Amino acid sequence: MTLRRRLFLFVTLIIAIGVPSTAGVFAYVSWRSVLERTERDGTLVAQLLAQSISFLQQVPVAIQEIVGKDVQTQADIVAHLVQIARQRKATALEVNQALHNIAANNGIPEIWVTDARGAPAFWSLDDISATIGVDSGLMLRPAFRPLLEGYRFSVFTDLQVRNLDSRELYYAGVAMPDRSGMVLIGRQPGRVNQILNSIGLKRMAETVMSGALIDAIWVFDENLKPVIATSVEGVDKSNALTATERNIVERVVKTSAPTSYLENSGLHDALFGYPLLYVAAPIFNAEGLPNGAALMSLPINMRAELYSLLTITGGLTAVLLLLGMVLALPFLNRLVRPLARLTVQTHRLVEHNFNADEEMHAELLKVSENRHDEVGYLGGALYSMVTTLKAYIADLKATTAAKERIEGELSAARSIQMGMLPSSFALPDHTGCDLHAMLEPAKAVGGDLFDFFMLDERRLFILIGDVSDKGVPAALFMAVTKTLFSVEARRDSTSVGRIMERVNAALCENNPEGMFVTVFAGIMDLHTGELIYSDGGHERPLVLRQDGRPVLVEKQRGGLVLGFDPGAVYEEDVIRLTPGEGLVVYTDGVSEAMNAKHEMFMVTRLSETLASVCCKVPARAIIDGVIGSVKSFVGGHPQSDDITLLALRWRGSTDDASVSETGVAVRVNYREPAAETV
Repeated sequence: MTLRRRLFLFVTLIIAIGVPSTAGVFAYVSWRSVLERTERDGTLVAQLLAQSISFLQQVPVAIQEIVGKDVQTQADIVAHLVQIARQRKATALEVNQALHNIAANNGIPEIWVTDARGAPAFWSLDDISATIGVDSGLMLRPAFRPLLEGYRFSVFTDLQVRNLDSRELYYAGVAMPDRSGMVLIGRQPGRVNQILNSIGLKRMAETVMSGALIDAIWVFDENLKPVIATSVEGVDKSNALTATERNIVERVVKTSAPTSYLENSGLHDALFGYPLLYVAAPIFNAEGLPNGAALMSLPINMRAELYSLLTITGGLTAVLLLLGMVLALPFLNRLVRPLARLTVQTHRLVEHNFNADEEMHAELLKVSENRHDEVGYLGGALYSMVTTLKAYIADLKATTAAKERIEGELSAARSIQMGMLPSSFALPDHTGCDLHAMLEPAKAVGGDLFDFFMLDERRLFILIGDVSDKGVPAALFMAVTKTLFSVEARRDSTSVGRIMERVNAALCENNPEGMFVTVFAGIMDLHTGELIYSDGGHERPLVLRQDGRPVLVEKQRGGLVLGFDPGAVYEEDVIRLTPGEGLVVYTDGVSEAMNAKHEMFMVTRLSETLASVCCKVPARAIIDGVIGSVKSFVGGHPQSDDITLLALRWRGSTDDASVSETGVAVRVNYREPAAETV
């Protein structure tokens, strides 16, 4: 797929994802806004309804006070009328008839006039009803005693129930003007209820519900029992409250604060269902304490708003996609077309073996002209690269040729260096000595050296060394050192220490680079197994005893490294071998071989490796075992130093002059060395 198509699809994908995502965010914000607005409005309506109910609950008291004053006024008028009738000496029948007319005209159920002791004197009832009223002892109740005793002029009682006929009435009473009794006028409770119903608690709830989007309204008393429950048509609220609804009401009464709860609030319900918002507010009595609650359920219809929003979003998405495609094509062409031209020229450059022609130069200049963006910079960079690439290729060819020439010279130097080392390790059979050595340079050529040769039929000269540097300088210094030792040892081999001193003096004479070499040199008497040696700062060798136990030679007494001090003195030490024992001499490339964790092989691991080698194996097997162990320890980590090993195993001389009749080697007289250190 081309870059143009990828960018086009990328822009289209961004628009296709971004617009619906933005619509989703808007939908969520709209949902939260509708929910918060509905909750706020519902709480306000619930609080207003609760306050209205609190007011209505206090209306009966006010109405009773008004009715009581009205009845008391009527009772006061009756008292004055009865007083006038008495003054005119009207009969009891005439007074009763007048009271009956007054009661009938004013809707008064009962009128009583008593004497000073509370006994009924006149009434508005017929004889039978009056008898029942008299027998009930109504006039003698404690509520009227203040009138008879003169403590008060008027009273208005609570609901009084007569035991004989179970009739319920409110009574208003006044004392007679001359304190000769009292007048009682009764009122039925239905009158007060009629007034409350005319105000209409339920009608108020229905009015509130009709003026707002409310499904149902409940009003609860202090015992959390529904006083009224009204709902819209089709919503059944006649059943008992659910656990959720009851918990809301209990929480409102307990906390004395409005609360709300959203039911069916999931995304599916918001889109396709019918979520309900319950809002409740407490109702307070005259003392300001909660004695009930008003609960409302409000539907939240988001489907219409969401569908409208999705419709608008869908249209907007289509328009933006089309607009984005129209605007993206010129932009993509301006961006991709120069890149396509650069791609063509890059392929041409490869096909022409990076040899740019005039057409390629002109095309690259045309791409980079009048553009100050990344594409222009890329065209200019490619033009500069093509211009200088030819010179770089020419320099690279010359460098490669020089490198190949140097590598060839180094290969020849390696061959020459390795040719300077002994290639045959065979010694005469009568020596009874098996010897093997190896050198593995870290680079093409190295600075390690080893050598051995017979000084005469009885004595073997061995040499191993390590130059301080690596590479070609070390190889040259190694060649000089090996040559000097070969010459000096053959010229005068009476003392190893003197050989070391002469070679050291020669190396110091012409050493402008200040190089030095560590050396271990020795002359072994193959008849006695004694090795007289001297070292110049070299690693201590290991002696392989007959039991297979490798023993590290104690600190040598030799001298300094060679090439450092022309006046250095080198002392001699001796190592005595018995038949079957051996000697291993090495450079620090073995003990300091390093693995990937930068851990060194160390002399300890070398001793463990030699201990695992059979004590009867030849010298070559000893070398192979050590090299295998070093390579296994190092793994794939690159070699950092030259590795050189020399191993010999002395089986004893086979010369008749030095072997007894029993076939066991005996010691021959020799010059006593200074000391034995092993």
